Amino acid sequence: MSSLYYFAAWTDSGCLLGCAQQHVTVISAVACVASAGGYVVAVDDGQLRELSPKEEIEFQFAMYGTGLLRDRPRALTPLKVLKPILN
Repeated sequence: MSSLYYFAAWTDSGCLLGCAQQHVTVISAVACVASAGGYVVAVDDGQLRELSPKEEIEFQFAMYGTGLLRDRPRALTPLKVLKPILN
């Protein structure tokens, strides 16, 4: 059984920084991204690794709200505004 977790990472003044938490999901790690250009890194059995294609889709969707629909068109149904509400 592997021990897999994710952490948010970013750079500042040429230094690699990251959150100190071990997130169970990519999406929860995205919540810790502290600055523009931040990313999520996977740690699998103590070794840093890049995100898998599936994990990358989750990252893009959580960070920017895109990617998932392009790769899996029936994964989400967009909301439709039927009638605008004015106050």
